[in-house]
Order: sequence, then structure tokens, then C-alpha cells
Amino acid sequence: MTIWVPQLPPQGPRYRALSEAIATAIEGGELTAGERLPPQRRLADALGVTVGTVTRGYAEAERQGWLVARVGSGTYVRGAAAAPAFPTPGAECDTGLIDLSLSLPPPHPLRAEALGRALSGMARQPRLLQAAVEYQAADGLLEQRRVLAGWLATLGMTLPAEELLITQGGQHGISLALATLLRPGERLAADALTYPGLIGAAQQAHLKVDGIAMDAQGMDVEALARLCARQAPRLVYVTPDQNNPTGASLNEARRRRLVELAREYDIWLLEDGVQYLPAAARGTPLYRLAPERTLFVFSTAKVLAGGCGSASCVPPNACASGWRRASGRRAGWCRR
Repeated sequence: MTIWVPQLPPQGPRYRALSEAIATAIEGGELTAGERLPPQRRLADALGVTVGTVTRGYAEAERQGWLVARVGSGTYVRGAAAAPAFPTPGAECDTGLIDLSLSLPPPHPLRAEALGRALSGMARQPRLLQAAVEYQAADGLLEQRRVLAGWLATLGMTLPAEELLITQGGQHGISLALATLLRPGERLAADALTYPGLIGAAQQAHLKVDGIAMDAQGMDVEALARLCARQAPRLVYVTPDQNNPTGASLNEARRRRLVELAREYDIWLLEDGVQYLPAAARGTPLYRLAPERTLFVFSTAKVLAGGCGSASCVPPNACASGWRRASGRRAGWCRR
């Protein structure tokens, strides 16, 4: 175990400074692959910070791919060559760990082939190439949104092209939703086991996250009701079909009960639909049960290609203008 103790700058978030110091030390060879970092309490005492700060700093460095935590053993330097932060589908992994931070579609050669054909087609159409290098409206060109709406319709999601907003992937859509609807310090609720990207977006927006108990049927909506009776969150994030990472899906009764609570306590619903399922395996979307308060995020990642970063959104009229102000440049889709 190394006795490494970094020098942290006096200003800025301490956990973030620790994460950056870890990255710098690894890149500079001060920390090498396989080294064990000091226990969190020991490093906290050496730095004069709380254990929570060190825990958060280690977690951020692990999220970026620099470290790996082993239960009952400690936190180790992963190293640039030991394992990539974003694993390649089908790549061998001999660490004995299963990374649940990413939800990857099954590898299929048709994805790369289809992308190649699309790019070749663009290269033969100067108009498309010119449009690709020009600035565009924050919510995307209407022509683009019509193409997306037509494709969504083939997947069983009929959404008006005029209401679709293009974002830079599902993660960008989630971040925009939080920035539009919540202020720093406000609360949101999510499954106790939820998408790590939601947690990261909430931290960046300085929001408080309440984890709601769940079972094989997904979120325990009655547990959410008890929370609402004490202090209702401003927004509830949920993946009704195939929760990441558990795979649980909300049954119809819980979906309707969730909508009842949202209306009773005036709560926004952020519905993440990136885990695409065939129509027969899906439940009723929340955006159909409560269109006035649901933001539906859907991206191409799990259907076409994660690297293309496309997603779409249709906000309710009550927050559409705020969304457009917050969205800036884009490349993905969502629906509210």
C-alpha cells in the first residue's frame, strides 16, 4: 500500500481536487497500476478533510477510469493499460469485476456497416455536408426532427416532430431537464439503484437525491408516497422499462399510482426510455399517462450506436421555452 498524500489547492471542491490529483499522479508515474491507495480515513486525516470527501474523490476517480474499488480489499490504481474506463463490447476482462456503470447493447456487425453506408451517402450529398458544418437551431432543424419522428414511429412511439427537441444524447437530455426544472439544493427522487449518469448530473447541478426502495417490480411507489408525505421531491427520475442496473420494470398499477402521486404533490416525472424494448415487452409510457408533467428521454444508443450520441425530447408546454434556453447546441432526443 502506498503512503501517497497529494497536495490539494486551497480553493474549489476538495473531492474534485483529490480526483484530479489522482489522475495527475497516475499520468506522471507517481502512482502505478496495481498500487493500493491509502484507506479513506487515513488519507482524510493526512489531508485534514472528512472521510466523505475522500470517499467522493475516490468514487469520482473510479468513475473516470483511474481506480478500481475491491470490496473488502481497498482501492487500487487501475492504470491506463489495465482496463479502459469505457469497456469495448466483447473485450476480454480478467479483473473479476463486472462494470455496471454502462448499459451496453449486444455487439452486432450491422451497426458499423450501417454507419459506414450512412457516412458514404453523406459524402455524396454536398447539401448534407454543408448542413453538418453550420450552426443550427438549439432544438434541431425541422427536417431532422421529422426524420427522427418517423423513425420513432417505427418503434411504436408516435411523437409530433414539431415537439421534438434534439440533444447531445440521453445524458445531455437528463442534464438539461434537471437544469430547467430544478434549482440548486432542491430534491429529486430515484430508484435506490439507478443510472450512474443521473447521480452525476444531480451532483453537477447541486441537487439532493432521495433513493427509493425497490423490489423485483421496480420502484416501491408506496415508499415514495411516504416520502412525499414528509417532504415531496421536485422531480422523480425513473426508467419504467428495464431499470439500470437491475433490469426491473414497473408494472401497470405502479405506473398509475406514480402518476397519481405526481399530480397530488405537483411533481415532475423524468422518464428515461433509452432501454428500448419491443412493444410487447413494454408497459404504458408515463408520457402518455401524464403528458402535462412528464419529460421523456429517448436516445439512439441502445438501438443504433452509443458512440453517435443522439437523443430527443418533447417538453410540456409549461417548460418548453426554458428547455430551449438551456439546451444550446445538441445531438440527441427527449420527450417531456
